Amino acid sequence: MTEEPTLDHRQEKYLQWLMVPASMREPASKNAYAAANGLDSSTLRRWEKKAAFKAEWEKRVAELQGSPERTQRLLDSLYEAGLNGDNKAAQLYLQATNRLAPTQIKVEHTKAISELSDAELDALIAAEAKVLKAEREELGRQ
Repeated sequence: MTEEPTLDHRQEKYLQWLMVPASMREPASKNAYAAANGLDSSTLRRWEKKAAFKAEWEKRVAELQGSPERTQRLLDSLYEAGLNGDNKAAQLYLQATNRLAPTQIKVEHTKAISELSDAELDALIAAEAKVLKAEREELGRQ
């Protein structure tokens, strides 16, 4: 049974640096990181292509993205922005928390759809569009 290759301390340090959001990294770029750590930037690119490094990087990104704490912080910031008048943030918050379900459209008619004229279909679509527009405008006022 072969052991799965592990990262050395330099690769581990680089991977930890990669996991920091880009806007918060020190040093700010990969080239600057390489220089600060006595490495060549081609070494970093080579590490990123290695299967063991790539697998560990993908695993950590998946764990980070699925973090309940991180998700909660994002939802909290959307909530605050929504309360402060950002309609898009309010909409995203409501969608993310399943509070803003898409409207179910119910069309009632006495003819089979294939028997409706183009004018009758246009009228049905226009009526539904009017309802949806009114609902959207109401959301915008909230």
